[in-house]
Amino acid sequence: MSEPGKGALAGVERVAVVGGAGSMGHGIVIACLLGSPAAEVRLVARRRESLDHGLALVRNGPFGLEGAVRKGRLDAAGMERALSRLRPTLDIAEGVRDAQVVFESVPEIVERKIEVLREIEAAALPDAVIASNTSSIMIGELGRALANVERLVGAHWFYPSNVMPLVEVARADQSAPWAVDLIVGYLGAIGKKPVVVRDSPGFFMTRFVNLFAAEAMRAVQEGICSIRDVDEMVKAGLGWPMGVFELLDKTASFDAWYHAQEYLHETLGERYAIPPVARRVFTSGYRGAPNLKPGSRGGWYDYYGIDPK
Repeated sequence: MSEPGKGALAGVERVAVVGGAGSMGHGIVIACLLGSPAAEVRLVARRRESLDHGLALVRNGPFGLEGAVRKGRLDAAGMERALSRLRPTLDIAEGVRDAQVVFESVPEIVERKIEVLREIEAAALPDAVIASNTSSIMIGELGRALANVERLVGAHWFYPSNVMPLVEVARADQSAPWAVDLIVGYLGAIGKKPVVVRDSPGFFMTRFVNLFAAEAMRAVQEGICSIRDVDEMVKAGLGWPMGVFELLDKTASFDAWYHAQEYLHETLGERYAIPPVARRVFTSGYRGAPNLKPGSRGGWYDYYGIDPK
């Protein structure tokens, strides 16, 4: 008898991750490689340097395959088998052609996502499910990119994508039940915990997370406490493994937070306004760990000249 949910893998022989070279996308690639051991996984990026960066993260990034081998969670032969099924490409059409599931994971900018989604639909199988790894943008809004909007759903992963179990699945009014069921089944089969939510700006998790991050920034801005104080308090008082600013820095998620907050402010109003201190840090080029966010000058700790240790 097969394991519960494993039947969902039977029809998924090819998976594409468009934007798979980023800090979130490469983790999705790893999750698909390890969770669906017979499937071919395509890592799609537009630029050669991005593609090379993504491949390096898959192999030896902070949560890459070599680390899993060192920790005894994967053997060397298993890593090589996984890498043998990885297909990198700079061509979206080549990457998504004949894939049954396509995850889109490009930056959180509406027009950029719409442009990429149009390219995906033009080359994808007619019955392929397209899942956007957006943390904030309404799936219904992104649906204007597609002629066949019923196959578009949201799949909001959490960093590191191959480690964190939760995937927030957003069901738009136009999303077909079969498309939602396929994504939920596939995610469950590869070891994730999919939770289906109704389509809305920020869904649940981004609304929740962005508010507490913005409040931490305002506390620093108003001189109530320091960056280090915030991080120590949430770890010691709430039991979090990382502080707010540590998380933004070490996972290079400030960029994603910022763009999501812009969208939430536009769609939900002033409670999601970007604190001036966040705008100052962001526009100065401090987007998080440079090894994950090439071109970044560092993170919050670097901006303020604080030793993170």
